[in-house]
Amino acid sequence: MKKKIIIVFLALFAFFTAGVLIALQMVFQTTESLDSLITLHKVEIIRQEVVINVQAVQANLYTTGTLFGKELDVIVSNVLTLDRSVIKCSGCHHQPEVAADIRELQELTDQYQEALSYFITSTADRTRVERLQAVAADIGEVIIRKSQDMAQAANETLLRKTRAASAEVRRSKNILMVTLLAALMVAIAVAVYLIRSITRPVAALLDATRKIKSGNLGYRSSYQGHDEFKELISSFNEMSGALQENNEKILGHMARNQAILQTSTDGFLLFDENGRILDVNPAICTMTGYAKDELLTMFFSDIEMFNPENTTGDILEQIKEANSMIFQVEQKNKKGQPITVEISATYTGMDGTGNFFCFIRNITNRQKMEEEILKVQKLESLGVLAGGIAHDFNNLLTGILGNIDLAIRKIDPGGKTYRWLKNAISASQRAQGLTQQLLTFSRGGAPVKQAVQIAELVDDAARFILSGSNVRCEIDIPDHIRPIEADKGQIGQVIQNIILNANQAMPSGGVLRINGENILLGDTEMPPLVGGEYIIISFADQGGGIEKQHLKKIFDPYFTTKQTGSGLGLTICHSIISKHLGLLKADSTPGVGTTFSIYLPAMAEERCRPAPDQPGQALLDGTGRVLVMDDEEHVLEVIREMLKKLGYEAVLARDGAEAVALYEEAMGSDQPFTAVIMDLTIPGGMGGKETIGKILALDPQVKAIVSSGYSFDPIMADHRRYGFMGMVVKPYDVSQLGKALNEVIKGQ
Repeated sequence: MKKKIIIVFLALFAFFTAGVLIALQMVFQTTESLDSLITLHKVEIIRQEVVINVQAVQANLYTTGTLFGKELDVIVSNVLTLDRSVIKCSGCHHQPEVAADIRELQELTDQYQEALSYFITSTADRTRVERLQAVAADIGEVIIRKSQDMAQAANETLLRKTRAASAEVRRSKNILMVTLLAALMVAIAVAVYLIRSITRPVAALLDATRKIKSGNLGYRSSYQGHDEFKELISSFNEMSGALQENNEKILGHMARNQAILQTSTDGFLLFDENGRILDVNPAICTMTGYAKDELLTMFFSDIEMFNPENTTGDILEQIKEANSMIFQVEQKNKKGQPITVEISATYTGMDGTGNFFCFIRNITNRQKMEEEILKVQKLESLGVLAGGIAHDFNNLLTGILGNIDLAIRKIDPGGKTYRWLKNAISASQRAQGLTQQLLTFSRGGAPVKQAVQIAELVDDAARFILSGSNVRCEIDIPDHIRPIEADKGQIGQVIQNIILNANQAMPSGGVLRINGENILLGDTEMPPLVGGEYIIISFADQGGGIEKQHLKKIFDPYFTTKQTGSGLGLTICHSIISKHLGLLKADSTPGVGTTFSIYLPAMAEERCRPAPDQPGQALLDGTGRVLVMDDEEHVLEVIREMLKKLGYEAVLARDGAEAVALYEEAMGSDQPFTAVIMDLTIPGGMGGKETIGKILALDPQVKAIVSSGYSFDPIMADHRRYGFMGMVVKPYDVSQLGKALNEVIKGQ
C-alpha cells in the first residue's frame, strides 16, 4: 500500500505538473504576443514621431522666407529628432515585411536628411536652393505616405495580433482552469481511493475485533487486502488462530483442573475475606455431609472447618500474614460424626480484596493406619526379645522333652513313673505352646502357610472352647466362602483366643454369633488393607462391652482389664493377623457387647490344596550315619540317643566349620553320611544357612534337615529354597525325628 500511495501521488504530481507546464507555455506564448503588440505600438509611436517630425520639417521647409532663414535651427532640430526616431526604430524588426518597411523608411529618412543637409548648407543660387528644397519636400512627402502605409499595415497587424493574444489568454485561462479542475478531481479520486483502500481493511479488522470481543475466538477475516494490508490481515488471522488455540489450551487446562478438582478425594473450599463460601467440590460435600447448594449459602465457620479454639478472625489473619498454612483439626460433619482433617489454606489478594483457597484432606483413615503401624512397631520391638527367649527355651525343651520321651519308652506304662513322665511331657508341650506364642512376635518370621478352610477352624475351636459352657454359639459361614492361605495353627490360635474371650465376657451365659462372608475392599476403604478380595469373620458376643478409653489399648502388649491374665492374648492375635496381611479390629458398646472382626486375604479356589493328614506316632526306624550340628551340648546328647533309638549312628559337630570338615572326610571314606541335621543358629560360628551352601558345593545330593527353635524363620517356612530337603521344629520327640529322617532318606 505504501508503494501504491507513492505511485498514485507521483502520478497526480506528474499530471498537475504537466497541466501547469502547458498553462505556463500558453502564458509565455501570450506574453510573447503581448510583447509583439507592445513592440508594434512602439513602432507606431516611432512612426508617428517620424511623421510629426517630417511634417514639422516640411512646414519649416516651406515657411522659410530666405534661403538661410531664421528657421534653420528648427529644421536642424527636426532633422535630429527624425534621425533619433529612425535610429530608435532600428531594433524593431520582428517581421520581414515590417523590417523591410522600416529599412525602406530608414533609407528614405537618410535621403531626406541628406537632402535637408544639402538644402541647409547650400549657398548657391536660388534655383538650386529651390530645387534642393523641392527634392527634400518630395522625399518628406514620400516618407509621410510611406509612414501612412505602414500605419495602415501596422493597424491591421495590431488588430490581428491583439485578437490572437486575446484568444491565447482565454485558452490559457481555460487550460489552467481545466488543469486545476482536473487536478482537483484526480486528487478527490485519489483521496477516495486511498480512503477506501485504508478504511476497508481497517473496517474489516474492526469488525473482526468486535467478533473476537463478543467471544468468537479464532474468527478469520475474509478480506483479502493487498500489500501491507494483506500482510496485516494475514497476521491478524494468525493472531486470532493463535488466540483461539491458546484459549482452547487454557480451557483444556481449566477443564482438566476442574475435572481433577471435581474428582479429587481431597475437599476444596473457596471463600472470601468475610468467610462466605464461594465454591466447593463434591469431596467436601461428602466429607461434611452438606449438599453443594447448602454450602454456597453458608460461611466456613458454619461447618466447623477450623479449630474452635481459634476465633475466625485470628485464623484468617494468620493465613493472610503467612500467605499459606497447613494445620490439622478435629471436625464434625452434618451428622455430628467426628473426623480429623488436614487443611492447606492459601490467601490470594487482588485489588484490595482477596480469597482463601482451602484443600481439605480427611486423614481419619491415615491416623488409624498410623495407629496400626505403631501397634505393629510395638509388637516388633517386643518380638526381638521374645524371639530370642523362645529360641533358647525351645533348645531347653528339646533336651527336656527328648530325654523324657526316651525315658518313658523304657518303663512300664502302668506304673506311677510313667504317669509322672506323661505329665512332664504334657507340661513340656504346654511350654512349647507358650514359646509358639512368643515366636509370633519374632521379627522377620513368616507363617508356614497352606490352604485353609476357615469354617473348619471356627467349628473346631467353638466346640473345644465352649464345650460345657452356658454360652450358645450360632455359626453362619456360607459354604461358598473362599479359602485362605494361612498358617493353620496360628489362625486356629487366634480363633480360639477370641472365642475364649467371648466366653469369659458372658459369665451368666448368652449367645456368640459367628458370621463369615466374602467381601471386596477398595484401596482406601479399610486401611491399612490394600484393595482386593477378602473374607471377614465376625465374633459378636453379648457381654458387658469394653469402655471407650480401653478400646484403643486392647491390642497393646500386657494391657488387660482382667484380674488374671498376661495381656498378651489379643496382642498375639493382632500380630498373627498382621503377618497374614490381614486386619483385626474391635467394636464395642458398653452394656451391649463386643464384636471382633477378622479380615484375611481370600485365596483363589484353584490354589486351594487340602492339608496333609497328621502322621501316626509309630517309630520309623532306619540305618546309616547321621551328622548332627548344634551348639547346645545337651541337645547333641539327646539327639544322639534319639538316633540310636531309631537305629542310626550319630556323629556330632559343634559348628558349621566342623560339620563341613566331617562331611568332606566322610565322602572320602567308605562310610558317607546318610543325612545331615543342622541347627540354623550357632552363636559365634557358622550356622545352618551358610553350612548347607558349603556342603552342597561338596555333594549336591546331600540329604539335609534344618532344625531350629525359631519355627517362623523364613528358612523354616521355605526350607527347600535354601537347599534343605526337610525340617524339624524344636522341641521334637523321637517319633517326629524318625518321621523327618524317613521322609528325607526314602523320599516319602
